[in-house]
Amino acid sequence: MNLNKKVFIGFLLFIIIPLFVLGSAVYTVSQQLIEKKYGDLTEVTLQAISRNIYYMFKEANYFSDFWMVKDGIQGIYRTMDEVKPNEDAPSSYDLNTFDTLLRGSILTYSPIQSVVIYNNVGKFFSAGRTSGSALPWKALNNSTAFEQIKVLNGSPLWIGPSEHKEFGSGRGEFYQARMVKDFWTMDNLGYMLLKFKFNELDQIFKSFNTNEENDKRYLLVNKSGLILYDNKQHLEGANVLQLLPGKLDLGQDNHSFQAYFQNEKSLVSLYHLQINQMGVQDWSVVSITSWKSVAGEIETIMKLVAGITFVCLFFALVYNLVFVRRIIQLILRMLSSMKKVERGDLTTRMEESGKDETTALARGFNSLVVRVEDLLDEVKRQQDRKNKAELMLLQAQIKPHFLFNTLESINVLAIQNQGKKVSQMVYRLGNLLRIGMESREEITLKQELEHLKSYLEIQEFRFEDQFQYEIDAPPELLDFYILKLTLQPLVENAIQHGFEPIAYKGLITIKIVDEDERIALYVSDNGIGISAEKLAKFHYKTELETPFHEIMDANEERRGLGVSNVADRIRIQYGEIYGMFICSQEGHGTTMKIVIPKNKGEGL
Repeated sequence: MNLNKKVFIGFLLFIIIPLFVLGSAVYTVSQQLIEKKYGDLTEVTLQAISRNIYYMFKEANYFSDFWMVKDGIQGIYRTMDEVKPNEDAPSSYDLNTFDTLLRGSILTYSPIQSVVIYNNVGKFFSAGRTSGSALPWKALNNSTAFEQIKVLNGSPLWIGPSEHKEFGSGRGEFYQARMVKDFWTMDNLGYMLLKFKFNELDQIFKSFNTNEENDKRYLLVNKSGLILYDNKQHLEGANVLQLLPGKLDLGQDNHSFQAYFQNEKSLVSLYHLQINQMGVQDWSVVSITSWKSVAGEIETIMKLVAGITFVCLFFALVYNLVFVRRIIQLILRMLSSMKKVERGDLTTRMEESGKDETTALARGFNSLVVRVEDLLDEVKRQQDRKNKAELMLLQAQIKPHFLFNTLESINVLAIQNQGKKVSQMVYRLGNLLRIGMESREEITLKQELEHLKSYLEIQEFRFEDQFQYEIDAPPELLDFYILKLTLQPLVENAIQHGFEPIAYKGLITIKIVDEDERIALYVSDNGIGISAEKLAKFHYKTELETPFHEIMDANEERRGLGVSNVADRIRIQYGEIYGMFICSQEGHGTTMKIVIPKNKGEGL
């Protein structure tokens, strides 16, 4: 993975993701904190509402209890029981009396809208503030609530709007049904059904809804989820469990939670009314408040902080992609340039753009490469001078050695009084010295072969009838250049060390071969050859290693010194791919091969 990806992943792991997680955690915790605090506050409010509802039903029960045991009301039951079976209802006088009595007692309580009195045999009488039909005895007797009324045995049973289909479903209309007992004997006199219109409920819930926009909704529901009362009057008769599917569980204890109510995020609170002793069967109050009004300014602030955080993250990401990425790209380009320099491409340069530190870094890199290039050029020039000095030293080693051997031959001829031969040898020696003393290091192959012929003719005077030579050189190769004094030391080595112990006539063959971009020079003899042990000792040094004269033992015999010097000169002058190769077998002669480049220009 490259540096750019590492920095970007690190930026995500250590900056973007932690900030995102932190922001999300703060937002979630703030939501939960708001929910808990407001839920606790709502529970206190619902407790107060529950107390008010409790007192409302307690007052209604007290009023009903008070008049139920009065002689006038109980007298109505006794009079109705005295009606003969063949008569449908009491007399007109009794009915007027009943109506006057009820209006002067029970109906004096303003929430009561009507009252219906039933005896045990189905006779009933009703009175009310408005005209309307009373619930027939048969309907009451067949009602699903009738068994509960009998079980309560005189305690009141409160029935909400639409809670039982037999009763009315007008808004705010609640029914109290109960069994009426004889005050003295506790015998069952019959039943009483009171219809209440609790306008007080509106006042109770209104007093706890201080929001000017009226965002808070209160629902009075029974244990099956039926909405008995809605302070906004829209949902009465609906089922709250269907409006909050899977969210609200009326069997749980009081609690608060977030949910979407009518497509709006809201805080829902459930509170169970503890008024079963009043005859209310497991009713609860559900409070629904818009989350916007719950969170208020805090929600706005949190959204603003979240927005600012995301903007900061966006700009941080842009900063990473633009500025940090630019620096990383510079580092990667510099690394690529350094690799090119390592491979030897000293022409590599980095682009200098801008005015910051990155530009100074690129400029410094370019200056360093230029400096390295200058130093390498300087080292190369010094190495060239060193090689040239080594060449001059090697050549200086060859010249005295050859001159000594030639003078020794002339001396022998002079002792033998062979003046003509001495004259010819001196003439040949003059030719040799003339070529050897030229300032040029390289001469043509033609000149080198003329020099070699002069040398061989000199040696023929010394070793008469001991050897012969052959030269095979294509004319098209004679104009190419070679280091002077290259072939003569090899031929000298063959004459002095290859032919001395043999009893037969020696043969030296010099052959020039064209090898495409190179020229091969072969010097072969049929002498005694070189043993494997001595051949293994032969070696020469390259231009980058220690020169031959620095490693040669001072006591080493001069045998083969010229051959080593020639090999060193070729390798130093032309490079490692050129030089000399020796192939020899003891008793069968030796072949030396020299490889040089094709060069028609004059050397140094």
